[in-house]
Amino acid sequence: MPPSFFHNFLLLAGLCCLLPGSQTEGHQMTGNSGHDKNKKGPQCQNFAITITNISLSLLQKAVHWSGHTNIVFSPVSISAAFTMLSLGTKGNTHKQIFNGLRFNLLKMPEMGIHRCFQHLLQKCLQPNYQIQMITGSSLFIDNRLEVADKFKKMITELYHSETIPTNFRDIQEAKTQINKHTLKRSYGYISEVVEDLPIDTALALVNYFSFEGKNNNYNDQIIKVEFYLDTGEVLYLSMICRLDKFYLQKDRHLFSWVLMQHYVENSIAFFILPDPEKMQQLLQNLSPEYLNTLQRNMNQRVVNLYFPKFTVSATYDLETVMRTLGITQIFSNNADLSKVTKDAPVKVSKAVHKAVLAIEDTDRKNAQFSNVFKITSPKVPTVKFNRPFLVIIKDKALDLPFIVGKIGDPKPQ
Repeated sequence: MPPSFFHNFLLLAGLCCLLPGSQTEGHQMTGNSGHDKNKKGPQCQNFAITITNISLSLLQKAVHWSGHTNIVFSPVSISAAFTMLSLGTKGNTHKQIFNGLRFNLLKMPEMGIHRCFQHLLQKCLQPNYQIQMITGSSLFIDNRLEVADKFKKMITELYHSETIPTNFRDIQEAKTQINKHTLKRSYGYISEVVEDLPIDTALALVNYFSFEGKNNNYNDQIIKVEFYLDTGEVLYLSMICRLDKFYLQKDRHLFSWVLMQHYVENSIAFFILPDPEKMQQLLQNLSPEYLNTLQRNMNQRVVNLYFPKFTVSATYDLETVMRTLGITQIFSNNADLSKVTKDAPVKVSKAVHKAVLAIEDTDRKNAQFSNVFKITSPKVPTVKFNRPFLVIIKDKALDLPFIVGKIGDPKPQ
């Protein structure tokens, strides 16, 4: 007989990779998934705005929850994990999740929010979706407990999740099972995601998200350039140097250079380089509306651009992250997750989010500048991403930020 109160271990492992594009095999859905892929999905405009607001809010509050020089996380992955978990909650625990994530249930019913996540997953996992994306969730539950049928059905239908019986009485065995499963399902991108488990863990939710853009390669000049850390330390890093046309402008409202980079047809990246000591003003002035204004009004210009090659990763305690959003009860003894199992009540005792972002080049789809322009000219500005900058990568059609971060130290990890 299981103990009267189980600790619920929520593990969110979100992986977002933007890499030069080889075809990636992944967990993909086809048109036979029960929904016509040409059928228009739910109206999720408010849904997208809400997640964008959350992503920028977390960036602004990162000083309170991130102990890393580099900040990188997936707002979509975090939001999906907690709204999925809300299917098993009741009362104030349930209410806190939606209030914390800023979903207005008066403007958008709860099931509409779940359907938007369902629509997002179905769109992103279709074989003809040009951004190669691998995403999914796995629910590891103590093999002495029985998952409620309705909860199991809902997370499978809406979030393509699965439940896996696990022997948490043997912590080492449970860690090995979770790590092997996650490594396999993420196609090797996430390894050793679980380092420790509480002794009384009964349930683990693993959510992973991998992102890979398809790009054509160019033979750019790679040179060593100085990079100035916030600490005052100076590094010398490999940077791509290219004189070419870019979607780039100096924005006075943000005190920044803004580089907009298109990847194939579906994804778009913003790299925002603030003036020295202006990062805080950038974070305060950046909003979803202003980001969309930038996207609409951006024009190409000739620039001598220096951009670092980097791979960054970070792991966060989601209890700390969610506290900044006012989501606390789900981690306490007052948590009500009584819709998860048919047996004893559970709570979240640990939550982890891991994200990885790799930028190996800044390739574009078409070369638009010939060598005749590669001439030194005082009229051509030089822009060096040689100090901390922000990155936001989103889907253009869905208008959703898949990964957001601040690159403070791009040296190889």
